[in-house]
Amino acid sequence: MMRRFLLRRAIRTWFADGDIDRATADRLLARYGATLDDPPPAARELVVALAGLFLGLALLLVVSANWQDLPREARLAGLMVLTATLNGVGVARYLRQGAGAFWLLLGGFAYGASIMLIGQMYHLGEHYHGGLLLWALGLLVPVLLTRGRLLALLMLAVAGAWMVLRNPYGMPVLMPLFLVAALLVARFRDSALLTLAVLATTAFWCNLMLTWVYATDFGPETAEGMLSFNLALLVLALALAGRPRWFGAAGHELAIWVPRLTLAMLLPFTFQDVWRHYLALAWTWMDPGLWAALAVLVVAALIGRPLLAAVTAVLLVVVHTGGLPDQAWLWAVALNLLVLVLALRWLRQGLQQGEAGLFFTGLGAILLLALLRYLDLIGGYLGAAALFAGMACLLLLAAFYWRRREV
Repeated sequence: MMRRFLLRRAIRTWFADGDIDRATADRLLARYGATLDDPPPAARELVVALAGLFLGLALLLVVSANWQDLPREARLAGLMVLTATLNGVGVARYLRQGAGAFWLLLGGFAYGASIMLIGQMYHLGEHYHGGLLLWALGLLVPVLLTRGRLLALLMLAVAGAWMVLRNPYGMPVLMPLFLVAALLVARFRDSALLTLAVLATTAFWCNLMLTWVYATDFGPETAEGMLSFNLALLVLALALAGRPRWFGAAGHELAIWVPRLTLAMLLPFTFQDVWRHYLALAWTWMDPGLWAALAVLVVAALIGRPLLAAVTAVLLVVVHTGGLPDQAWLWAVALNLLVLVLALRWLRQGLQQGEAGLFFTGLGAILLLALLRYLDLIGGYLGAAALFAGMACLLLLAAFYWRRREV
């Protein structure tokens, strides 16, 4: 939004100074989803949302202050009246004016507080995570009705907390219901923040579901299979980033965050000890994480990353079927070089596309990689020196290639 505002301000200045005509200004702004008549960014909605958050927190504290001094019947009636009033006002304002998100957000907080406090009054704490499920289910209807972003984020946060607390006792199979609802709101509102939150929560839910496959008295350890599965999810994220039109405003944000996610995922594999433990837990074809990873890679190949998905699948199969701890140094060196190549690519793309985030991701990756290898030597002093020399040669070759391309 701020980028569109800055573009609009600059192009509007050119138009006002007579440097370009209105048709040219509209054509330029249309490339970025803006027009000359767009209003400037306003802080009103953000401030109102923060006010709703603070009032909701104040409500929880005020009710809890002298809670035990009130009769149980008065407490129950007060909670029901307060929740019904706030949500009723929100629904009425939405039906009459199309705007009631502020009241519904307060009503959502009141509904959650009512569930927790009623459970405390009647000692219903044996399955306390069930209260979070009721809270999320209660938020589902107003979320779908009003398609409010803050309300959807609140529902996603509550459902995510229920998912984590429920997982030790049973599979959180109802989570896709909330994920789909939040994704629909994200697409309708074209919200980058909500879309990224849905994608991150979905990846976390998939990890939790995979842990139930490992939850047996026999079978492989989870460490290797979970790492393999998340590497496949990373490839899927790269494939999704290549389809920005699927995510609207979040497409650009996804393209920025995927390199950072890639760096965070690959950096641990630049350590030799991580590879040694990873290879020591090989369970060949019996590992469920391998099969889950291969299934995800098939989806990534269909979306648009067939070569990367195929290479990753081959590498995962090789690691699971023939990987030995003695090969740890070889895999670690290969990953260090891979991270360096990716960092060079991000650096170059950041300069070409004018993306400061991408440029500094590449620069930070190179500097961080140098620091890590200086602190954690692979192959002793001489081996680390050889690795640094190889990296320097790679950097010089890249500089020579870029210079020739520029000429």
